[in-house]
Amino acid sequence: MSSNFFDGHKENDVVTESMVKRIKRNSVYVSKIPEEEYQAYIELIAVAEQVWEEAKDASDFKIFQPYLESIVETFIRFAEYWGYEEDPYDALLGYHEENLTVRKVDALTAEMKNFLIGFNREIQKSDFRRKPVKLPPIEGSRQQALWKSMLSELGFRFSAGRVDIGAHPTILANSPADVRIVNSYHEEDIKAGIFNVLHEGGRGIYQQSISKELLGTFLAEASSFALEEAVGRLYENVIGRNKGFWSYFHPKLKRLIPELEMASLQDIYEDVNRLQPSLIRLDADELTYTLHIIIRYELEKDLINGRIKVCDLPALWNEKYEKYLGIKPTNDREGVLQDIHWAAGYIGYFPLYFVSNIAATQLTASIEREYGSFDVLLAGGHFDQINHWLAEHIFQYGAVYSFDQLMEAATKEPLNPQYYIDYLRKKYSEVYKLNLKEKANE
Repeated sequence: MSSNFFDGHKENDVVTESMVKRIKRNSVYVSKIPEEEYQAYIELIAVAEQVWEEAKDASDFKIFQPYLESIVETFIRFAEYWGYEEDPYDALLGYHEENLTVRKVDALTAEMKNFLIGFNREIQKSDFRRKPVKLPPIEGSRQQALWKSMLSELGFRFSAGRVDIGAHPTILANSPADVRIVNSYHEEDIKAGIFNVLHEGGRGIYQQSISKELLGTFLAEASSFALEEAVGRLYENVIGRNKGFWSYFHPKLKRLIPELEMASLQDIYEDVNRLQPSLIRLDADELTYTLHIIIRYELEKDLINGRIKVCDLPALWNEKYEKYLGIKPTNDREGVLQDIHWAAGYIGYFPLYFVSNIAATQLTASIEREYGSFDVLLAGGHFDQINHWLAEHIFQYGAVYSFDQLMEAATKEPLNPQYYIDYLRKKYSEVYKLNLKEKANE
């Protein structure tokens, strides 16, 4: 029976209408691609991921190049099947995030890009440098105890979830009553495990807070990847790198990790907000991370529009890294081959990370208007107020409403990059004493 039978029916409530809309949206992306072409695509991706691994190990893009050429050609055809109004890349963006377009992303990028490049250069020229906090290796059991302490305080309910060790940090959400966090750790660097678990913990709190009334529908899940990722970034970065957060956890931290006894609150705060441009996206600091995404977005958009060729990617990649970040890859492994996304067919996916960073700080600003400064909230351990606001405006609705609908209802405006710019400028001016230098020169 066609979903059109149910679409717009006078007796439909908002949940039913949302279910019908979701079914129709999914069916469009499935039904418009000829079956034999989709089968060929699946076979291509299966091989391409293996070849990408081989190429990365050998640091030789030419091994992977013919497979990526086929993937790009495939998505150019898919864009035509799915349809678009202005730009073929719109079709791929829209597949991953409803209503996201080149026009929207370009507008966001235009406001962010110059700021990020300029502000990063200003910080790198700063003469303020503090040596990072150094610790001896910390065994996994003590790190896990710290994670659980932090997650319990943040509001993750262990009666409805757990934390396990795995190769790649993620969450497995079976229902709001069964949300499992998977995390990894390094004995030599406890920060990696902490920030991964904060990110996945935020996503887990989201999943645990979805209304149980939505169980049995297609809507008992996060509204979109961009929104779920925004929540993860809010807990990982906005909360987890806040001075008030570390002020609250500092005594607990020293009890669980006595090796930190000699590190002051200011030492830790500056260490977790240390900026150092990296060639590897996954190692990037909070400020420069978005530049990694902008580079990938610009390259993808030009590939799908035929303005560049796949064979041009290594040189263009290196050129953009030198121009935007001031560093240049010396080989393909640390350059164009570092991400699996293209090999796995995730073209049009990277900009969601960019959108999520903006959304995280916009949500933060709305919470602060109601409850006051995050610095004060976090220093006092008032995580319940943050969770309550997010549950009331975002979490409980699951996938009933779209990313745009939820953001505009919660924050009273469309996505606005100025919140992200203001957040980064305020925090890193403080960390790197930029305002003090300006005042000294007056």
